[in-house]
Amino acid sequence: MSHFSSFTSRFRARKNITQESPATKVAKRPRESHVCNQCRRSKLRCDRAQPCSSCIKRNDADTCSYRQTPDSKVAGSQATIEGRLAHLETLITDLMRSRELGIPENGDMDPVETSGSPFQDDEVHANSYVGFTHWSAVLDDIHELKAVLGGSAERTRTGRSPLEVPLAPSGELIFGYQESYSLEEIITVYLPSKVDTDRLLSVYFQGETFIVPFIHAYHFQRQYREFWADTQAVNPLWLSMLFSICCLAALIREKSTSNDNPHGEFITQSMAFHTAAGKCLVVGEYHRPQTFAVESLAIYAQSKSLKTLDPCREAGAILGMVIRLAYEMGYHRDPDSVGSLTVFEGEMRRRFWAACKQVDVMTAFQLGLPSNICLENCDTKSPRNLLDSDFDTDTQVLPPSRSENEATKLLWFVIKDRQLVSFSKVCQDALSFKENSESEILQLDEEVRQMHTTVPDILRTRPFSESIADESFLVMTRIYIEFIYLKSLCILHRKYMARGNAYSAKTCVEVGTQLVGQFIDMYKEISPGGRLHAERWMLTSFTMNDYLLGIMVLCLVVHTYRKGVLQPPVMDSSKEREILQLLEQSFDICMEKSSVCKDAKRVSHVVHLILNSNTASNPSALPHFDNTGPGLGKGPISLEDEHSNKGIDTMAFDFLDPFSLVGNGFENLDWFSFDPQL
Repeated sequence: MSHFSSFTSRFRARKNITQESPATKVAKRPRESHVCNQCRRSKLRCDRAQPCSSCIKRNDADTCSYRQTPDSKVAGSQATIEGRLAHLETLITDLMRSRELGIPENGDMDPVETSGSPFQDDEVHANSYVGFTHWSAVLDDIHELKAVLGGSAERTRTGRSPLEVPLAPSGELIFGYQESYSLEEIITVYLPSKVDTDRLLSVYFQGETFIVPFIHAYHFQRQYREFWADTQAVNPLWLSMLFSICCLAALIREKSTSNDNPHGEFITQSMAFHTAAGKCLVVGEYHRPQTFAVESLAIYAQSKSLKTLDPCREAGAILGMVIRLAYEMGYHRDPDSVGSLTVFEGEMRRRFWAACKQVDVMTAFQLGLPSNICLENCDTKSPRNLLDSDFDTDTQVLPPSRSENEATKLLWFVIKDRQLVSFSKVCQDALSFKENSESEILQLDEEVRQMHTTVPDILRTRPFSESIADESFLVMTRIYIEFIYLKSLCILHRKYMARGNAYSAKTCVEVGTQLVGQFIDMYKEISPGGRLHAERWMLTSFTMNDYLLGIMVLCLVVHTYRKGVLQPPVMDSSKEREILQLLEQSFDICMEKSSVCKDAKRVSHVVHLILNSNTASNPSALPHFDNTGPGLGKGPISLEDEHSNKGIDTMAFDFLDPFSLVGNGFENLDWFSFDPQL
């Protein structure tokens, strides 16, 4: 055995281990311990239970743990995730079941009235709506998620779990910061005395046509009394609604008394109320789906739009936010099919969604843009023709609609909601790049005309001489309803008339003449000495826009006829003279309104060109104009007089830009035929 001594040095461990190559190291895998940490430190026998008997005897069951390998740690973490997921599934299921039964989250059996006191600040969780794209809609697939979690529980390279999302800042600059305004300061600076506020509310609720349908008069008055009992406890969004209502009342009072003086006392007052309403929106975080959020924002947008006769793009942008919030809160779903709402809440939601649909499509039409609301994705029923006195917060069964022969304040609103379906289709057709066939055009034309036959007799237009005993608001709402029908046909047939379609041309001649003629008759009555002079505030940007549309269609009719595209019996010289007489009166109206309506001024240029091109070719047709209005010199207009640095093509576009929806047939007009001086 002595010969082995010569080899012992070869198997002896080297003391200088720092010289050993890292590649030769062998990493020993730590063995998983079958003894708990407490027993291992105390050198006690462990029965390997969880917790073990030794730890139980020492009252250390909570601290009994075992040293784990990385794999076992992953397994333990996996089990924890799966356990938490199962717990989450149970919580969500219980929550959904409790909501279906009408049980609030706090376990109280009393239902919560979401549109109750102005001092409530609760989120409208119970009425929130989510579609199939929302995370909560995948509850049924959580069991599949459990199976997927059978893989590894990897973390990102940053060490953060994929489910851990960094929190966003507490506020967004574009939404404003609550800390910027003090509710107490807003009330002190902007709120009038109770007596003055009472008078403003009286003006508003007597305003008939501008009554916001989703504000219940009696319910709002109760909230108003609660507000004055403790002004500091008010919900900022409800206070914004109050300020917006005061703004509307100040606008109505100003336009009824100051003869369109743009610097009157009430205009200054309305601007202050509008500012206060905006500050309250910021304080109340208007961008969050909550009680009064959509209502306060919608009224704010309305008070914004009523300050001008031109389309208000700012109001259109605000309305887009209103509709998004309303979608998120489920207003597009009928209350009978979703949520647990009272009868009162359900009907008020129907009123609000109907108002959203109407204002959305009208505003989109003004701006020449697609609507924000897709009617195919909505199932909310139309509101019933009811007075506010017909139902209230304690109503258990909603009464049936009143007869459509009874002119309630809401009747015209309900009828307009009915007409909206066909009008929306017409607007979609006008904005579509698809070329419809003649049969499709006639089918849509028939739908519009059929819808018009459903308008009750009490809301059908008639000569002013036959409306002597009718209230002013009824006379105006008849015009509102009729204009929806007339402009639907104008929009539908305008582009086909320009291409020489005889039926479309005949339709444009008829409805364009009616639309412009009825507006001229109405304008005479709202002028000084007319029976509607005190209600001239009822002339809105929507009605003015309809009128300008009718003027543009008649201009296109005359131009198309002069180019020889239209032939008798669709159009002849006698019909041309009738249209030119309407355009002559319209020119005077547009010039009169040009100081408060930019679009009216632009349309007046087009009318001037049409009228003067006629007198240039036929001096005996109409008297020659001698105008000194804004932007117009004496005699025939020269576009280069006002814009000498622009070409004729550019000016043609500039003048017609606001009416791109209705003026697409004008871009190819022969502008030189309008005025020889060009």
